[in-house]
Amino acid sequence: MTSTAINFATYPTGADDPLSLLPRTPIRECAKNEVIYGSGDRAEVLYLIIDGRVKVSRMAGPDQEVILEFCHKDDFFGETGFLPDGRYGEQAAALEKTTLMSWTIGDLKRLIARTPALGSALLQVTVEKLEHERRRIESFCLDPIHRRLAKALLELARRGGQAAGEQLVHVMPTTHEQLARYVGTSREIVTQHLNQFRRENLVRYSRQGLDVDPAALGRYLEGV
Repeated sequence: MTSTAINFATYPTGADDPLSLLPRTPIRECAKNEVIYGSGDRAEVLYLIIDGRVKVSRMAGPDQEVILEFCHKDDFFGETGFLPDGRYGEQAAALEKTTLMSWTIGDLKRLIARTPALGSALLQVTVEKLEHERRRIESFCLDPIHRRLAKALLELARRGGQAAGEQLVHVMPTTHEQLARYVGTSREIVTQHLNQFRRENLVRYSRQGLDVDPAALGRYLEGV
């Protein structure tokens, strides 16, 4: 793990973007699979992804990992640091080589006291994540596995995908096991549904991984 500097002049900011109100800090570089913080660590830092991806998860039991979210470039994580219990209660790990910027919770509270707009901007980010989690809970209650998986693929394509042709979006490398722990099923069932999606031309496999057709997946969700 190393720290380095970066030129943020190329990073666009908006009036309601927390980054436009936050001081720049040194960049932390994390290797693939490096644990950024553990569930028992003191919750003292809020992180921002500059590049790369991070998995945030909890352990529901021995060898029973539940993936709470996949975080991509420009995402904040570690918001549980604002809670009073003092522990994250979750683990964050880099899914690939990742660079981060961070602020201590104490510094953020002092900055918010001086710049109330920062508090509003961070609250907006947190509420948007909360609304996303509410939709996921609703899906867990109402949707069968194939719909949960289709929604997860659409989310991954929207948030971290790269164009792979006129209609296709390349989903960053995500294993069947990780998808299973995100949608609440087994790796074997995820593989079964992905094979069915491929037969229906909703997804394609390539040497680089998985390509999805967002428009086709959207139509699929409307019809099932």
